[in-house]
Amino acid sequence: MIRALNQYISFVGLRVIDFWTSFISILKLFIDAIYASLHPRQGPYTSFISQISRQILYSGVEAFWLVGIIAFLAGCTIVIQATTTMPRFGATEYFGNILVVAVVREMGPFFTSLVVVGRSGAALATHIGTMRVNKEVAALEVMGIDPVHFLVVPALVGITVSMVCLNLYFDMIAIIGGLLVAKFTVLVPFRIFLQKVVEALTWMDIVISLLKGVFFGIVIAILSSWSGLNVKNIRGVPQAAISSVVGAMSIIIIASVLVTVFFYAR
Repeated sequence: MIRALNQYISFVGLRVIDFWTSFISILKLFIDAIYASLHPRQGPYTSFISQISRQILYSGVEAFWLVGIIAFLAGCTIVIQATTTMPRFGATEYFGNILVVAVVREMGPFFTSLVVVGRSGAALATHIGTMRVNKEVAALEVMGIDPVHFLVVPALVGITVSMVCLNLYFDMIAIIGGLLVAKFTVLVPFRIFLQKVVEALTWMDIVISLLKGVFFGIVIAILSSWSGLNVKNIRGVPQAAISSVVGAMSIIIIASVLVTVFFYAR
C-alpha cells in the first residue's frame, strides 16, 4: 500500500514538473516571439510580409468556405430551435438577443478557433516538426537565422490576424443565416429582426469577441510552434500535431468559460 502510494506521488510529481517546465518553455517562446516581432532583423531572408501573407492565405482565406458553412448552419440552427420554443412563451421578439448571446459571445470565437487549430495549428506543428527532424532548423541557426523570427513570428502574426477576421466573418454569416430562417419560418421582416440584433449587441460583446480572437490566435500559434520545435524524431511529428491541437483546445475552452463567468455571469 505504501509502495503504491509512493509510486502515485512520484508519478504526480513528475507530471507537475513536466507541466511547469513546459509552461515556462512556452512562455519563453512567446516572449522571444514578441521581442523578435518588435525588433525585425535586416537581411535577404526576412521576407516578412510574404511569409505572413502566406500564413494568412492558408489560415484565413482558404478557411472561408468551411467557416462560412459552419456559421450559416449555426445561425440557422439557433433560430430554428428558438422558433420551436419561444413562441410558446410569447417571446418571439428576443430572437435577436439569442443570436447575439449564442454567436457573438460564444460560438463565433469558439468554432472559429476549432477550424483554425484543426487546420493551421496541426499543419504548423507538423511543418516545423518535420523541419526539426530534417535538420532544417539547425541549418537556419548555422546560417545565423533566428528560427523564432523566421518561423514563429510569421505564424503568430498570420494566425492571429486570421482568427480575428474569421471571427468577424463567422458572426456576420451566422446572423445572415438567422435572418433568412426568421424570414421564412416566423415571417419576421429583415428590418425588424436586424433591429433587434443591433439593439441586443453591445460594444462589450464586440470587444470581448475580438479579444478572444486575438488570444486564441496567439495560443494556437505559440503552442503549435512550440510542439514542432520540440520534436526529437520522426515519430514525434504526429504527436506534436496532436499535442498542439489538444493543448490549444484545452486552453481555449478554459479561457472561454473564465471570460464568460467574469464578464457576463454577474
